[in-house]
Amino acid sequence: MGASATVIIPTFGNAKFARWAIRSVQQQSVANIEICIICDGSPPEMVALFKQMEKEDPRLKVFLYPKSPRTGEPYRDIVIKHTTGNIICYCSHDDLWLPNHIREIEKSLRKGYFTHSIHAVVNLPTAITDEKRLFNPIYWIDLQDPKIIKAMLGGQNFFGLTYGAHTRRSYNELAEGWVTTPDKNIPTDLYMWCKFLSAYGSRCNTTRKITALCFPRVTRKNWSEQERDDELKLYFEKIQTLAFLDKIEEKSCRSLYQKTRYFVNKIYKQCVL
Repeated sequence: MGASATVIIPTFGNAKFARWAIRSVQQQSVANIEICIICDGSPPEMVALFKQMEKEDPRLKVFLYPKSPRTGEPYRDIVIKHTTGNIICYCSHDDLWLPNHIREIEKSLRKGYFTHSIHAVVNLPTAITDEKRLFNPIYWIDLQDPKIIKAMLGGQNFFGLTYGAHTRRSYNELAEGWVTTPDKNIPTDLYMWCKFLSAYGSRCNTTRKITALCFPRVTRKNWSEQERDDELKLYFEKIQTLAFLDKIEEKSCRSLYQKTRYFVNKIYKQCVL
């Protein structure tokens, strides 16, 4: 019997903090999963860390590859072909999943081929003056809106790798899966997402919940590895508490309608102009 979900976690460089992303996947409310860590030229100390985690959890498997031209996209295709999950999800090595991520994604994929949850960027610590300032920005979009699909096909990306997911069947039926993104100016995740949007259109949808936290490297480029590790550890501990999860759920429910209307109208104006 196959797994309910295959989880792909790409990693590269000396990134000890990747352990928190992996642990957030291990602690999903859906336990029947296979977790694939793809080492894109990872150094020996990182491989040793992942191998130790592999020994402690039979669901986890480490795949070693030499450094690719970009982010190891072809390796994802190879790994997917050797896994069994009914759905395929992704988690960047510097993000965190909330405990219900896979469960919510599963619900969404019962009605479609490709989905994503709401992309929520965690503010830098200096910008978080209270709980209302936790996120900046949150991309409230809906793939059922043709204007959003048009914008993405035109080069605008509204959700990163951590938030996207698809069925195995839809991936297998694509003309092309994960390959090295040819243009260095195109985000690798957007290049892949557009293949699903072009192939399946109305069968793509949005999981209208915040189910993951993003900690962008670009705004933390001057941080030490220890600082990144400390931040991810802090939020990993937060997402184990119902109080913190309830605040995120409350923010989702309160903001969804208003933010969706504002964001869609903004994109519409851009497309028209």
